[in-house]
Formats: sequence, structure tokens, C-alpha cells
Amino acid sequence: MYKCFIKPVLFLLSPDATHKLIIFCGRVAQSLPPTRWFIRKMWSFQDKSLQQEIDGVNFCNPIGLSAGFDKNIQLSPLMEDVGFGFASGGSVTLEPRKGNLRPWFHRLPKTKSVVVYAGMPNYGLEKISNYVKANQTKIQSMPTVISVAVIANKSTKDKLGPKVPEEYIVKDIKKAVNYIIDNNLASIVEINISCPNAGKEPFIYPESLEILLKEIDTIDRNIPFWIKMPHLYDINQFDSLLKVIVKHNIQGVTVANLVKDRTKVEIKDPLTDEIRGGLSGEPTRKHSLELIRYAYKNYGDKLTIIGVGGIFTAEDAYAKIKAGASLVGLITGLFFEGPQLVGRANRELVKLLKNDGFSSISEAVGADSKKKPKKLKKLLKNSCKTTSAAV
Repeated sequence: MYKCFIKPVLFLLSPDATHKLIIFCGRVAQSLPPTRWFIRKMWSFQDKSLQQEIDGVNFCNPIGLSAGFDKNIQLSPLMEDVGFGFASGGSVTLEPRKGNLRPWFHRLPKTKSVVVYAGMPNYGLEKISNYVKANQTKIQSMPTVISVAVIANKSTKDKLGPKVPEEYIVKDIKKAVNYIIDNNLASIVEINISCPNAGKEPFIYPESLEILLKEIDTIDRNIPFWIKMPHLYDINQFDSLLKVIVKHNIQGVTVANLVKDRTKVEIKDPLTDEIRGGLSGEPTRKHSLELIRYAYKNYGDKLTIIGVGGIFTAEDAYAKIKAGASLVGLITGLFFEGPQLVGRANRELVKLLKNDGFSSISEAVGADSKKKPKKLKKLLKNSCKTTSAAV
């Protein structure tokens, strides 16, 4: 239904118009109990083998919505109905932010990607908190992740000018995080140090990240904090950030954000330099997998890894899990494959686990880095039993 009827119509509209339409229709749909019931029956799939407790939070399945789609955290009930195991909203700021001039999005159909240049638009946490609180009673168990943009508030910029010193940005971030904690808005807070469309990224260097995380450590809280990582091709810089992160009270890393360097990926559609922004979807898939594998191999005992980038199938999600991701996030896959992708991927993940001899998703996490996959161990065990019986 989606690929034959809905998608062709949506793709006739501009990506910005499509995004607005989906948000509007989604809010209408989740306000109607019969529609919510129908969506659950049509698309949602859950299984005990997909359940995990991670950083003290329960997840019914590992597939979540990445931040960047539900910018004002208005669609959490609908995301649970579709079958997501968690939903990330934002990235948000304490004060309202208009974002960049439109268009924010540019579709690359052949590349299976979207160019994103939104600039972190959101209504500000005071207004967003009204949506979150109104929807909390409609959510059964799905964790809500709020992504906090690491940029200065408008009032700070108005006071200090466009070049805001890092210490003032840190104060603004701390205020936003404290607001989320004080108002019980999230199950998890994600600190987005990789805002690729809002200007410079001051905290993707170890010295400045150290300053930020020292201040974050002073926040009194009882929920996990994640860091959303930039999509870095310099593995030494990537490692230097992880070395800083593990010294602080941070529980996980989201690996990784949009690709900014277009020379590193294959683009199959016309794309001029005038169309600014980072690339999502397929161009991010292969290298994000390498970054996940590196993070798990070197820091997997200290950090939960949330794998994002180019997930269009269950196999894509499973590859990230076996590379070391306990959870995975997607957005672009929804645009190209439709909302049924979530339930289908979860259903097929169960089959993939059984084929590899795993009884739960947690057993598959990091399987690529383990000496003996569970399937091999099972075969060896059965072989030993057969040999013993023969003797």
C-alpha cells in the first residue's frame, strides 16, 4: 500500500511539505483510538527475544526512531503504535529556534538519501513539554529519548553576538538538560554534539568536549545520558572523543550522525554545492558500521552503543547489532520503505536470531567481535554429545 499508492503521492510533494503533512496526519491519527488500534494490528510486532534492559531502561525491541524527524516530540504515541522500541525527539533547545531558511530537506531517490539542512528548529522546551506531558499517559511502555542540541540560545546570541564563547554554550545546554530532568520529560537524554546543520561544531574536539562533560557531570539525575557522535572519517579524532566520554558519567553513544563530507560517499543523483546539508540514509550505512565496530571493540565494556545510519532492512539493523550496537535508530528508511518497515524488521530479526542460534537480541550484540558465535558453540556442543554417545 505504501510503495504503490502513498509513497508516489508523497514524493510528488517537496520533502518539506511531506514532513509537515506527516506530522499533521500523525497527530490526527494518534488522537483517534480506533486508528491507533488499527495501526498496531497492521504494523507492530513484538517478541520476548527482542526485549532488553539497557542502562536501567526497558526496551521491548531494539529498533527506534532517531532524532531529527519528530522535532517537537509530538508523535510519541504513534511511534509506539507503529512498533518502535524507543523514539528520539528533537534536537531541542531551551528557547524556540526557527532553524535555517527553507528548504530544509532535499530528496536523493537513487542514492536512497535525504540532504538535511534544518538548523535545529524547535518550539523550545517550555512548549514542547506540553506535548510530552499530554502524550505520556497515552504511551504504554516505550522509552522517550530527548536529544539536546549543543548550540547557544537566541538570548545568549543576542547578548554576546554570533561568536558565543564555549562556556556560555555549556551553560545553555546545562539549563536545557536540567529543564528536562526537573520536569520528568525523558527516559534518556541524548547530548547532540554533532549538529551538522546549525553552524560550527565546537564540541567535536577532545578539549572542548571535556569542558562540556565536566559541567554535565554536575547535573543531579537518575536517567542515562547518551552522546550523539559526529560522522568522522578520522578514526583518531573519533577515538579521542570516546576517550573523553568514558571518563565521565555518560552511559552510551549514538554512532553516528549525518555524513558531511560528500567526497567520501557515492551520490547517484544530481547534487550541487548550492544544496547544503548532511546526507542521511544509504551513504552513511557502511562507514557507520565501521565506527560502531571500532567503538564496541575498544569501549564496548564501558558504553552502550546505539547504531544509526542507512537502515532499510532487518539485515541492515542486524549487521549493526552484530557489530556492537545494542539498539539501532532510523528515519530515512521510513521515507523510502514506509512505516511497515519497523514491524517487518522486528519480525525478521527474530528469524535471524534463531538462524544464528541466539535466544535473545542481547546475545547477538557484538557477535562479530566474539571468537565463537553462539551457533558454532551449539554445533560443537552437539558434536561432543554425539561423540560421547558413540563411545
